[in-house]
Amino acid sequence: MATCSMIFGLILTPLGWILLLTATVTPQWREFAQRPGYSLDLFFYDGLWETCKEVTTFNIRECKPLLKEAVASWWIHLQRFLAIISVIIGALSYVAAHIGVHWWDDNSMPNLTGSAGLFIALAGSLYICVVSYRAFEILSAIMDSAIEGVEKFSMGTCLYLGWCGGFVVLISGILLMCNYSCKCPARDTDLHYGPNV
Repeated sequence: MATCSMIFGLILTPLGWILLLTATVTPQWREFAQRPGYSLDLFFYDGLWETCKEVTTFNIRECKPLLKEAVASWWIHLQRFLAIISVIIGALSYVAAHIGVHWWDDNSMPNLTGSAGLFIALAGSLYICVVSYRAFEILSAIMDSAIEGVEKFSMGTCLYLGWCGGFVVLISGILLMCNYSCKCPARDTDLHYGPNV
């Protein structure tokens, strides 16, 4: 039988997962509108995989893979890896949680659902770490006086999607973890005193 925490956890998980997937593939982790030295209608943004520029008045967008200098950094590879692992772990754990609920009969497996919730919460935490580190990089560059103003990007929309998705997935994982069943061995409470006198 499904509990309320199972139902809410299974409803929230795909919502958060969609936000994480969208944040992973969309190239708006850093944004720069009205960049000095460029046309006012030119909008720059980049993500984990590509960098784009868009002419907003004509709605023309040109994207290309990240520059070799950016991709050479092991931090970008680590961020990509953790983002992908987070999305995959979340999806597989969601399937395991559904198997644990046993919608088709009353023989649910709460420990499987709880374990899936643990991995879902881990996936959300990983993604929160990825977007938080990227936000730290962006804010550090903004505050660094050695970096030219033309290179000071602001935080993009996908960071906020990643934070929201990560927290939703984390909360849904915690809800599913509440279903662990602790079946402690029964204690023998009968006291044996020997024969009555």
